[in-house]
Amino acid sequence: MNLKKLLSSFFALLLSCAICYTYADEKDINMQYKGHHGTHIEHYIPFDQPDVYYDSGDQTITIDGDGVVDYYDVEIAPVTSSVPVITTQVSGYYDTIDVSSLPAAEYVITIYSPEDNTYEGFFEIL
Repeated sequence: MNLKKLLSSFFALLLSCAICYTYADEKDINMQYKGHHGTHIEHYIPFDQPDVYYDSGDQTITIDGDGVVDYYDVEIAPVTSSVPVITTQVSGYYDTIDVSSLPAAEYVITIYSPEDNTYEGFFEIL
């Protein structure tokens, strides 16, 4: 194997390791639509459901709404009490919420869209 191929392979491996390390702490929060499903057998995902991630390294929640709505209202509460400890409004495009001040526990995140849709998911701070 010539030196050029060896260096190219080494840098490709190094780059893939860096990418994996960057996203190792980020976990997808499975958001459930809490609206009315009617009598239909199939379940659809509403157009305004955001992607939500918890990054345990940065201790942030990322909400990626892709701009389909202007904003989301967000509540975060411990599962044990259901009393919100964080209540905020975030951009409907992309925003983060700092949860570093919260103690170790399991939390429920509830997201309300301006289209009257509600989404709920769970994450745990260790």
